[in-house]
Amino acid sequence: MQPDDMAVTDLTASQSVVVYPTYGYPSADGRRWVVEVHGCIFEKVPDNLPRWIMLRLLARLMDASPEDLQTEIFQQRILGFTVYKHRGKQIVVEIGQRRYRLRERSGKNGQFRGKIEIDREAVESYLESSAAGVFLPFQLVIDAEDERSFPARIQLLEHAGMSIISDIDDTVKHTDVAARKAMLANTFLKEFTTVPGVTELFKAWEDQGAAFHYVTSSPWQLFTPLADLFVSEGLPGGTFHMKSIRFRDPSVLRLFIARRWGKRKAIKHILQTFPSRKFVLVGDSGEKDPETYGVIARKFPQQVERIYIRDLSGKNSHPARYARAFHSLPDKSWQVFREPCEIVDRLLSSPELPQISSRFG
Repeated sequence: MQPDDMAVTDLTASQSVVVYPTYGYPSADGRRWVVEVHGCIFEKVPDNLPRWIMLRLLARLMDASPEDLQTEIFQQRILGFTVYKHRGKQIVVEIGQRRYRLRERSGKNGQFRGKIEIDREAVESYLESSAAGVFLPFQLVIDAEDERSFPARIQLLEHAGMSIISDIDDTVKHTDVAARKAMLANTFLKEFTTVPGVTELFKAWEDQGAAFHYVTSSPWQLFTPLADLFVSEGLPGGTFHMKSIRFRDPSVLRLFIARRWGKRKAIKHILQTFPSRKFVLVGDSGEKDPETYGVIARKFPQQVERIYIRDLSGKNSHPARYARAFHSLPDKSWQVFREPCEIVDRLLSSPELPQISSRFG
């Protein structure tokens, strides 16, 4: 993609943008960075009949009162589902002092994606380094008369290194996916809360140089409140890989029932993008994480070093299930736990892992 120093993003004053965290990786010859840009263009709209119908349906599913729907928490959480998403928008970003126009315009869900190749030497002086990694700052280019700014950063990852791929719901934050009413209340009505000890565990891995990729069945509409949670709790940042869904679909229940959305495909893409990196997979027993991770580990045995599964109890939580999910994998490569504090040895180079916490005995 060639620079286009006269282009600007097609954005009006009433429209806004959220930019999602992504990664960049070395080109095949190692001389350039291939960076990914991903975000969404949206616009707040007045109340209307379709929105009113969907909110009432959601309220019935949650047994929510009219007062519940007026709280600040609910209004913030529902916002991403009720805004108008703009398609056909031209996207221009500025990296270093050059502008790049994405080849494809925003889609019908308002989202835009694009890859840009940039010479390493051209952006070396713009890189930001910290304990969390190396980042390339950029921003959307908008009309000069628009005083807003939309800055963002891309995490640059070398081919070699260690990455953590983690679920979010019931792995990082309490959601209670197995109980629909509780899941809805935890998603829309209550303050987000993290699983005790998970921040300390992830920070211990971050301190050892691990990068993070959060692959979740939660929809992109919840990205902003989730990102706020990560910041407030001090969780490591990372790339996000979420589910696309339209809240206005007649089958709005799919948002909460069809939790399987191609998680395996998203994880596979990350591993194929970084064939020389090592990975730790972290999830829970509430959905299909054990089975999904087992398949991935057998397909990529040279890359997946460990699997951690948080056991949520219930009928699907038993040793026989885990034995089936992780069949043919080395005993030292997986561990089931109930609390993060049970993961005592947190060195990423540790050679041994107990399969199931002694608390299961």
